[in-house]
Amino acid sequence: MTVVPGAVQRDRWHIGLLAREAARNVFGPGALEPHLTGVGAVFLVWPTLDDLDAAREAVGVIARHARRLVFLSSAAVRDGAAEQGDVIGRAHAEIERAIERSGMAWTFVRPHAFAANVLHWAPAIRSGEPVRVPFAEIPDVPIDERDIATVVVRALTEDGHAGARYEVTGPERLTPVQQLRIIGEAVGREPRWEETPPDEWERQMRDLAMSDEDVAGLRQAYEDLRSAPAPVTDTVRRLTGRPARTFREWVGDHAGDLMGPLPRVRRGDSGLVLVSTWTLPDAERQRAAADAAMDAWRDAPWPAGMLSHSVLLGTDGRTVLHYPQWTGDDAFASFQRTDPPTRVESIDEAVPGIVRNGVTRYRLHRSAVFPRPVTPGVIALESFRVDSGDAGRKLVDSLLARHPAITGDGEPPSGAGAEHFHIAVDGGQVINYAEFADEAAYQRVVDARPRARAHAETTPESARYVPYRTAVAR
Repeated sequence: MTVVPGAVQRDRWHIGLLAREAARNVFGPGALEPHLTGVGAVFLVWPTLDDLDAAREAVGVIARHARRLVFLSSAAVRDGAAEQGDVIGRAHAEIERAIERSGMAWTFVRPHAFAANVLHWAPAIRSGEPVRVPFAEIPDVPIDERDIATVVVRALTEDGHAGARYEVTGPERLTPVQQLRIIGEAVGREPRWEETPPDEWERQMRDLAMSDEDVAGLRQAYEDLRSAPAPVTDTVRRLTGRPARTFREWVGDHAGDLMGPLPRVRRGDSGLVLVSTWTLPDAERQRAAADAAMDAWRDAPWPAGMLSHSVLLGTDGRTVLHYPQWTGDDAFASFQRTDPPTRVESIDEAVPGIVRNGVTRYRLHRSAVFPRPVTPGVIALESFRVDSGDAGRKLVDSLLARHPAITGDGEPPSGAGAEHFHIAVDGGQVINYAEFADEAAYQRVVDARPRARAHAETTPESARYVPYRTAVAR
């Protein structure tokens, strides 16, 4: 257990934040006590279902110091029930009872499914393998963890919440299949999925050392949701003055966590790509500028027609590459007319001294993709000047006519991934967005191909980047 004592003071309340760090009790009363000196309010998280004696002991220690406690409980708790229906409700109800007997003013925050639970699908989504989903058609009401945090902060720092049991949900019921569909719409490719049979799910739970009784209780809890779906509450709106974030908003803000920090280059709904670079004095401000650019989208309305915005960091430690995808020219033109200056101003205020090197509009022309794609760790961006769009297309077609991913001849170079050729809208330039597993793979390919080596050494527009962050439409 970790205690962060009251570095924050609001309305004379010192706030202590307690988080569970391991499945065993690492702090006895003697170790916990010094961290509670001067703490008036505590947020308690107990994310394991065992070691309840340690939880009760911790509550007793906290009660000797704090006057207020907010506990992250669970919507599985059933008030007034003689016996809780499953192990999750049973464990949280036990801790709630200990808190109620402690003499502190308390508030219980009872969330339903965290939207972040879907992050365990990320490996399958990234690899293209089917997502394994138990109880695929049973809905829940996923809630953004930021909305839970906002409710917790209100309960910690404001009066009027003592004795409250806040059931918090997102704004809509969604089955796992519907959640996957929303993820697919956001990232440009709907993930495949397969339903995990209930018997297989039960075996997986037993492999986690769960008893037969507990497994049966959890399965029944799922079945109960089929006939009596979880409620949609307005707790977030009542306590914060704004509605709970949608699952789609959560996906938009976590696209990089689900799909990785790179764009879906070949998404079919992208009709325009804007490629630009910024130059910064050093690596620290390079990263800060990339963060400021992405954070500006988080704090501003998402433009209609912009599908995604990715930033990559140059291996030179100074360059930021921007790769936004749009539905087409009309959507981007509309954005140019309405883009508020405050967005750019917020970036420049956060990171002064950004040198912007202009924007070029491209359309994806052709890609060469090997049957077994690599996970890109390095992107090589090479540009070719051409006389016209027709000349650019002929150049790309001639290069790909001999490409092993197209011809099927020979094995792909170790660590080499897809190559995506884009042609500038004005017809004056071609770029190759080439994926490699890492820098060593890039060097192997360059060393093995005289043409590639010569181009890398003589073309000033050649550069390499590492993936950093991606945001998608929300």
